[in-house]
Amino acid sequence: MDADVNVLIVTEEGPIAADLLERLKSRFPRITRLHPGEVRREISRIQPDLVLLHEGPRKSELENIPLILKEIDKVEVVLLTESKDSIRVRDASRAGAFDVLFFPDEINALGDVLSRAIKSLRSGKRMDSAKGVSTWGRGQVIAFYSGKGGTGKSLVASTLAQTLQLESSSSVLLVDLNFQYGGVETFLGVDGGRSLHDLTPVLDELNDNHIRSVTVVERHSQMEVLVSPLDLSTAVNITEEHVERLLRAARLYYDYILVDVPTEMTPITYATLEEADRIFYVLNPDALSLRVLGRVLATFSSVGVDPEDRLQLVLNRVNRDSEITVKDIRHRFPYEVIAELRDDPKRVDQAVNRGKPLRTAQEDKNLGLFARDVQKLAKIIMEAGKRLHV
Repeated sequence: MDADVNVLIVTEEGPIAADLLERLKSRFPRITRLHPGEVRREISRIQPDLVLLHEGPRKSELENIPLILKEIDKVEVVLLTESKDSIRVRDASRAGAFDVLFFPDEINALGDVLSRAIKSLRSGKRMDSAKGVSTWGRGQVIAFYSGKGGTGKSLVASTLAQTLQLESSSSVLLVDLNFQYGGVETFLGVDGGRSLHDLTPVLDELNDNHIRSVTVVERHSQMEVLVSPLDLSTAVNITEEHVERLLRAARLYYDYILVDVPTEMTPITYATLEEADRIFYVLNPDALSLRVLGRVLATFSSVGVDPEDRLQLVLNRVNRDSEITVKDIRHRFPYEVIAELRDDPKRVDQAVNRGKPLRTAQEDKNLGLFARDVQKLAKIIMEAGKRLHV
């Protein structure tokens, strides 16, 4: 009996949970069950040593693997999949699964797999090697938010996404969740006929091919963009589940997922902020922006969005006449100002009016003030990413 091993069963199927519990209870007295949707909220509290992650024939749970590995220092995940697909085995292994069993055909091999997993945990060898395995499945979601319209949030998000793609070997996805009017397609000069709503039939089994079937490629950087729907009747049918599924799947295939979040605190806004690893709050250097930020933080507290260790401030449209300085912000709020983006109206307006992006090449020596400051922010993000994966 492995009395010291804490086992977690993750499945939405009651009979399957009962069957696994019956098979394991004589060996593991400490067994917990979770629904897949509860993993993000409960995994840190449970602190399992072994996780049995079950997925049905048409429902992917791969996005939960890197989430578990991120939250728990020492854990092994065994995927029990009803999808007999060699690509699923490859993707699960790349995401960090210890082993994959086709369920229920290979269930009799579960005991041996768990024995090897326990041996790996106790030796510590797998964890030592896993640190240098691959960053696949650890994509970073950065949400761009502001409680005040007109701060330049969409321009910041789109220019930063393009810069990250131009100046690194990373894969970047930009998602526009401003469904009613959009915006990023204007700044980047792209047109898109498909949207997040087109993923509805495959929402439970999203993979990179599905996502790329609805994105458009920005031609200068080759960054992928998921634009907002062209009509409101489509937009109203997009739910927070669409957003959650997209972002969790996108982590598996992209290094950076930048999301332009609507100002209104809707269920979609809430879901995005909850999924985000970092929240870049964009504000202007004026007193009104500071008052709105205070209200936003109060709203976060009331709805349960935790900004701790995630919220950073991006001060946009900074110039010599700005009434608010970084010092003023630091005096009122305990959050880092990660970037000061200088006002560059002539260069920005010219690009927007022509329907062209601010960046058109990796080596561009004629960048404007705003684009250069965004470039500095991109370097900060990329350096942080390198430290994260060392």
